[in-house]
Amino acid sequence: MKIIYFIIFLLLTGFYSAFAFANSAKAHCKITLGELAWKNRVLIYNAQSKGELDDLYAFAEYEKVSLTERKLVVIGIVEQQPVIVFGYPKCHISLNKLNPKTKVTLIGLDSTIKAKYDTFDSELIYSTIDKMPMRKTELRRY
Repeated sequence: MKIIYFIIFLLLTGFYSAFAFANSAKAHCKITLGELAWKNRVLIYNAQSKGELDDLYAFAEYEKVSLTERKLVVIGIVEQQPVIVFGYPKCHISLNKLNPKTKVTLIGLDSTIKAKYDTFDSELIYSTIDKMPMRKTELRRY
């Protein structure tokens, strides 16, 4: 009977170690904006506070279908620290030399800045994306 408990203990220990290792690997992943090119559009939001960043998380959860359809990765910046809010695994992201001063910056699939906004208006952002030639092509495919 002790051997069975010992085997169960070893299996659980191994499972826990593998799980802990997998989670620690995710916490240390790093990406740059360049790695998102041609795969995702990027929406960068300059938050004034942690509470405003929390509101952005809530918005992303509520609008996940619309954001996913438009291939949007949402990045929030609070206290000069960019954080992926939606659309990509939780990784550390480097904005390279990009330091947006406006409230919201929209970057297209080709990694160029498509629009800058002083306020956050999701309908205006969606409209801007939906007018882009590559988005029109995506819509025709579906």
